[in-house]
Amino acid sequence: MTDTLPAAVAPVRTAVRATVPLLVLVEFASGVLQGGFPILLPRLGERLHLDAADLSLALGVEFLVSGVAVPLTSRLGDLYGHRLMLRATVVLTMLGALCTAVAPDLPVLLLGRALAGFLACWLPLEFAILRDGLGEERGGRAVGPLVGSLTVGSTLGALAVGGLGAGDGATRPLLWALAVLPLLALPVVWWLVPDSRTRAQGRIDWPGAVLLSLGLSLLLAGLGGSAVLPGAVAVLLLVLGPVLLVLFVRHELRADGPMVDVRVLARRATAPVFALSFLLGCALYGAQGPTLAFEAADPAETGYGLAAVPLQLGLLYLPQTVAAMAGAVLADRLARRFGAAGVLAVGFALCAAGYAAIAAGHHAFWQFAVPGAVCGFGAGLGLSLLPGLLMRRLPRDQTGIGTGVYNTLKSLAGAAAGAGAAAVLDHLLLRPGVAQESAYTAVWTVCALACALGTPIALALRPRTR
Repeated sequence: MTDTLPAAVAPVRTAVRATVPLLVLVEFASGVLQGGFPILLPRLGERLHLDAADLSLALGVEFLVSGVAVPLTSRLGDLYGHRLMLRATVVLTMLGALCTAVAPDLPVLLLGRALAGFLACWLPLEFAILRDGLGEERGGRAVGPLVGSLTVGSTLGALAVGGLGAGDGATRPLLWALAVLPLLALPVVWWLVPDSRTRAQGRIDWPGAVLLSLGLSLLLAGLGGSAVLPGAVAVLLLVLGPVLLVLFVRHELRADGPMVDVRVLARRATAPVFALSFLLGCALYGAQGPTLAFEAADPAETGYGLAAVPLQLGLLYLPQTVAAMAGAVLADRLARRFGAAGVLAVGFALCAAGYAAIAAGHHAFWQFAVPGAVCGFGAGLGLSLLPGLLMRRLPRDQTGIGTGVYNTLKSLAGAAAGAGAAAVLDHLLLRPGVAQESAYTAVWTVCALACALGTPIALALRPRTR
């Protein structure tokens, strides 16, 4: 560990406290990116002649890269400094946004979304800087403003992009506007954010990184490409992917400096939190692509959908994001009064109820807006409470990798759900390139069941132990 004298620590804490508003602005930019791009995705899909499964695959690739990049950059941050990794991931996100803006076809779009997946690394690296500089309790409380700003940015991004994207020629200019946001965040993280002081011992586990990357890539390629790949190839991918992941776990258990400390996943104090992070990823990302595709579908052509234009997609997104912001803001107060476990259980139950309601009825705008708000409030509770709970249960020198694993599982849930949704939409076809309505209903139902599973896990949370 580093400085232990209060005289040495006090200036550092003062500097980090002054940084919180700057990181709030960085997360606001992150939120605009996360809220704005999905609104443009259906219109971009029309321009590039992509179907609903392709759109789910584009989101799934982003989550896949997030799932691999978050633990790697978090471990690098623990070893060499979290600010350095924050700078690098902002640059990579900027390149991904630029690549997306110029994408002429699906492969280039997938490349852009893959680079954009580094956006998920920002928050765990910021958490580690706050935890190191402010201490456990104050660092945990500082998470709330960052999550709240992220949610506000997502809301305003969806509305602004939706309002400005009504015209047929507005898609590309808006993608360029989104690409400017990481460029604006870069000076903040380069010059104004202080570095963390605590450093872990060890080195980077590159063999583990390769096994994890290949295993996840093959598994998700088998899921997402099962409709277009030969059957034998898809089966081979679905077999090789899990085999490599098993080898990854075996390697990590034997490695001196593992990329992902899988033992942390199994600890009594942290295992339920990690399980909930995976389920929260299903709640947040499980049906994002399919829902947008369904809402944008023209019922005159498909027999279902709302024929929503970008502004209407943004307005449909508004209740969910506003409710998520309210949940994030109220979470700490509710947890102090009723206990974190009970509040989390209610949050996951609300997510399950929201998805179940959409699966039951989805033929009018209000049938997405009202359940979306219910689901958003529940997700906001989880987004605010889970990182703080995890940070209080981790050793100080494992903050970066621990919160990285948390975000990794959340991203991998989105990747797996995106690939699974793409497979469902590709197999249950009304006609070539157009999925049946029952395919969307199946996706929403599975998401509801996944969220419902989080309720008993949250209720079983034990008091903190190391």
